[in-house]
Amino acid sequence: MQKGIPQVMDVSSIKSILHHLSGNLLPSKFEAAQQPDSNTIQLCFRSANKVVWIEVSWQADCARIIEIERPEKVGTESTLSKQLKYGLKYMALVSIKQENFERVIKFSFAKKPGDNTIKYLIFELMGKHSNIFYVDKNYKIIAAGKQIKSSQSSFRTISTGSKYSEPPKIFKKEPDEKESYESWRKSIYSISQPLKYCLINNYQGISLILTAQIEALSDLQNKDIMNVNIELISEDNLKKIYLSWVIWIKRFKSNQFNFSTFNNFFYCVWFFNSEVNNSKEINLAKGLADYYDHFLNLKQVESIYENTVKLIYRLRKIENKNYDNQVSLLINSENHQSYKDKADLIFLNPNLKKQDILEAQKLYKKSKKLKRAINLIKDRKNIHKNKLERLDEFNSLLENTNSLRIETLKSKINLLKELREEICSEFNIKLKKLRVQKKIKYLSNSLPMEIKTPKGLIIQIGRNMRQNELVSFKFSKKGDIWFHAQEAPGSHVVLKSSSKVAHDEDIQIAADVAALFSSAKGNIKVPVNQVKVKDLQKISKGGPGCVTYKNVQILWGNPTRGKEYIKKDITN
Repeated sequence: MQKGIPQVMDVSSIKSILHHLSGNLLPSKFEAAQQPDSNTIQLCFRSANKVVWIEVSWQADCARIIEIERPEKVGTESTLSKQLKYGLKYMALVSIKQENFERVIKFSFAKKPGDNTIKYLIFELMGKHSNIFYVDKNYKIIAAGKQIKSSQSSFRTISTGSKYSEPPKIFKKEPDEKESYESWRKSIYSISQPLKYCLINNYQGISLILTAQIEALSDLQNKDIMNVNIELISEDNLKKIYLSWVIWIKRFKSNQFNFSTFNNFFYCVWFFNSEVNNSKEINLAKGLADYYDHFLNLKQVESIYENTVKLIYRLRKIENKNYDNQVSLLINSENHQSYKDKADLIFLNPNLKKQDILEAQKLYKKSKKLKRAINLIKDRKNIHKNKLERLDEFNSLLENTNSLRIETLKSKINLLKELREEICSEFNIKLKKLRVQKKIKYLSNSLPMEIKTPKGLIIQIGRNMRQNELVSFKFSKKGDIWFHAQEAPGSHVVLKSSSKVAHDEDIQIAADVAALFSSAKGNIKVPVNQVKVKDLQKISKGGPGCVTYKNVQILWGNPTRGKEYIKKDITN
């Protein structure tokens, strides 16, 4: 277990959510399926009382089955979703099963409740070996989440048309609350190793997170008892672990589940609130959904950020190369006089030959060509220089969006996606798009961030190029004041002083915020340009957010003060 890595959904977690789903879904009618990514399927069921969406993922590092809110309509045209949609149409979900301490789940479908089962959905949530199977009544595989060839596995091959076989059995002892302490102690004492591995290697369904939970319930976390070699553990401490072990088994078998947070970064489904000092009761299905949603959003933020950083690096490398080429060509072109001088020297020769005249003509021609090319090369050089400056601006906006924790993860994902799309649009790069149903409209673009000064004036902050354009031109009015860090890429900030007279405190806050949302935010003080909106002008043929201005005043902005004010505004 590591901080920042989502908790594995072990047998306890799986059984707890299946117990919850059984109460809501049995019986229910299958309605829809969609596949938002290659390792995840979302299924919709309609019961007598409600519509329920569940999400099942066979992603190696985050295999899960959870109940979710109605999702966006995306991935409905994938092959797997189509097969489920048409194969299970109008069919009833009649049973949900999980055998003992196994992580294999079976959904059974019939034409109607009481009829024989004719289709199955089988989910194997076993880390890197996780998978999904859609099979008929004879267990012939109609579709699978991933195919496994004989060259990939010597234990089991998976292919459409073949017969489904269960994962290889691991012969371990099944946990039993009736097992005596002496028998349990004898079982785990077979090999000298840390206690957690003694439990994992000898009993079914035991995970690292479960051993940590048992340790916590035994109040032995401060001794890190699970990492201590079993031969060094006192009899009293081992008995405490055994008592917690029995409690877990009893609650597991009697479906006594309750969601609670654990060690700040993890969760538990079998602790009572009184045992973990939880003052607020959390719905189990929502708790699991929110937990995985949080970590998946974190992962998505990291993925988009890293991909965008790589994209900017690649583009900067290309533009630097192009810029250096133009610099070389310009140096060569500025030497046009030397070619003319060489030609002049040839004509000073009293014994001119036809070959010399032709050579001189070539030199004159090259000299004129290089002279004519100077302005064109300078233009191309400026184009590549401007592109490098734009990449610096994009990079500054990207770093600010990623580093400042002032919005929800969902908002951050949208901002990062918009930034990436802006870069791709400006540099003519095609983005691979998800298959989205034609009639579904994309979500509206994000709006600039807004905060209020103590005097009640609104400050608008652009978080990407499109938002910079909006706050500077579309949303601004005569009387508003525009701020931007001097000679440092960053956000456009506008103080809405057209509605109220701006005081010195309002202006200083806007300057501090502009300093914070710039590439110079690491400095103690940052020079900030203050310009009246009426003195702003969009640069012709420039990209979104490209401005020029006059009548500028310079203020000193304090990024630290700006950050403190932003946090204060958000908490209020």
